[in-house]
Amino acid sequence: MRRIAIGAALLGVAASIGSAPGAELLESVFQVTFRYAGTDEVLNDTVVPLLPDNACYNWYVHLGDGEPPKAATEILTLPVALADWGTLATDPNDGIDISVDGKVATRSFAPELDADGWFSHTWCVAVGDPVGAHSIEVAVDGTSLTRFDFTVVLPEDYYWPAIAQLQPHERSVDHSW
Repeated sequence: MRRIAIGAALLGVAASIGSAPGAELLESVFQVTFRYAGTDEVLNDTVVPLLPDNACYNWYVHLGDGEPPKAATEILTLPVALADWGTLATDPNDGIDISVDGKVATRSFAPELDADGWFSHTWCVAVGDPVGAHSIEVAVDGTSLTRFDFTVVLPEDYYWPAIAQLQPHERSVDHSW
């Protein structure tokens, strides 16, 4: 009798593991976007310049074939508390909860996968955002998928992309100097 119970218990565990729905993470990408020198920059980078109303950071998650997840959670953690989260702290319908200490925003949502199995979210830098180490953790249906660690820096501490410089001509068209 004991063998049967143990065997049935093991079979039940194996069945639940084999049939457990779960999203398979195929790939994840973190990008920084901003407008600089008249060009829209899109960089796979983990350093974000503190450019309110210009710079954004975007994460992308690619899931394998299978049952699409029903619920997702995104947890944004800041190095220090924000003095003002704006409407994110006051709108009960946006799906975002701000921690009591003001350092963590938890967003709950139903992920909408594109035809290839990707979903994403973007946060944009705002006035008052802190510099320092940040992180974003993404989970689906209660299972952690990935974590993105990145740093927000002051503009003077950012390594700006090189701007293409035009080569000066020896003289102008009308031969003036």
